[in-house]
Amino acid sequence: MIKNIMFDMDGTLIDCNAKVFIPVYVKAIRDAFGEPLGDIIAKVAISGAQVMVDNDGSRTNREAFLEYAKPRIPMPMDEFERVMTEFYENGYTAVASVIKQKPAMINAVSALKAKGIKLIVTTNPVFPLAALLFRLRCGGYDPADFDFVTSYETSSYAKPSPAYYTETLRRLSMDPANTLIVGNDEKEDVESGKAAGMLAYYLTDTPIHADGETSPDFSGSSEDFLAFARTLGR
Repeated sequence: MIKNIMFDMDGTLIDCNAKVFIPVYVKAIRDAFGEPLGDIIAKVAISGAQVMVDNDGSRTNREAFLEYAKPRIPMPMDEFERVMTEFYENGYTAVASVIKQKPAMINAVSALKAKGIKLIVTTNPVFPLAALLFRLRCGGYDPADFDFVTSYETSSYAKPSPAYYTETLRRLSMDPANTLIVGNDEKEDVESGKAAGMLAYYLTDTPIHADGETSPDFSGSSEDFLAFARTLGR
């Protein structure tokens, strides 16, 4: 029986293409901080993501990112975190223009919450929580509908490492055999999720294909997933 569901965000809970999102995100940083600081911060924000993807679990992704940023950002790290928090609470609003809602997924989350299924957002944890909650709200969700949202403050791994999912399962005391991962990326969601022992639902609205041989347990569009969600718990 499925008792817990993990959701990817981009391409799953919301319609947001990285190739469109990143230029808007970079421009928002430059607009917020001006020249030359805005350029420096934008470059560190983008390049630092790979540091978190490569994290080995010995520290949080936040700690890994700040270690990377320290010699590259011309201000103390506590000040850098403060101004970035202000940015994610205010200047980040420009990204709302490239986020589209997915009504079927909004309805699915509502139906699943009503059934008492534990709902987790497992977007790649390379952003602070404040930034992720903003994007959820833009996507039409109340963040309170989810039991947990992974972020760079709490995760010590990132996709596509199966350890990212294992860490999240352990943190929330969830049995992988009773947990479903829902995502549109064959490698980061299906392959890695199943390697962590979970069931996988491959969402095909905006699929990201991989060369692996791992097959999902379920697949379909957002509308198909909504119908699937309504059958759970019966």
